[in-house]
Amino acid sequence: MDLHSDRRIAPLLVLLLLFVPLNIYVIGDWLGTGVQWALFRYQETTYGASLITVASDIGYVSSGLIAGKTAISFLLWDVGAVILLVSFFALLLVMVEREREWIHYAGLAIAASGVLFLASCIAQYGPTFAGPAGFAVPLGVPLVFAVGWLVFVQKSGGEEDRDDDKEEDTEADTGE
Repeated sequence: MDLHSDRRIAPLLVLLLLFVPLNIYVIGDWLGTGVQWALFRYQETTYGASLITVASDIGYVSSGLIAGKTAISFLLWDVGAVILLVSFFALLLVMVEREREWIHYAGLAIAASGVLFLASCIAQYGPTFAGPAGFAVPLGVPLVFAVGWLVFVQKSGGEEDRDDDKEEDTEADTGE
């Protein structure tokens, strides 16, 4: 199964990224734990269990409830999630509208979202993903980079069109 032969696979891979846990984290000295997906996170603390969405993050930061490095971390993650969503819709357009030249941009956008997810973990926990704020294990982020690479290395429409034109010209010349 090749992305080149079946472009429907690329949007499905990005959709899969939206449902795969990308980060597991511990808050402070085990004050809480959580699992983070691209668009939401589940966290358990001494205050109870919470399901926190990207929209909630933005609300907490804009209201001033969350500030400092945690706010920066939330915003980096949220921007990465939005870029991942945009790349999903761009790949749908590639599939439906045959806008094949966008496939490279979508691959770069997916990889950029991976960079932002890592930057979010570093902003909160430091470059070793561990510090006084706790620790993180961004286990799903390498998958984001892998999908970004798979999408990026696909042929653009121009290359395919040239190959198809050559085949048609050869058939016309031979009379087949």
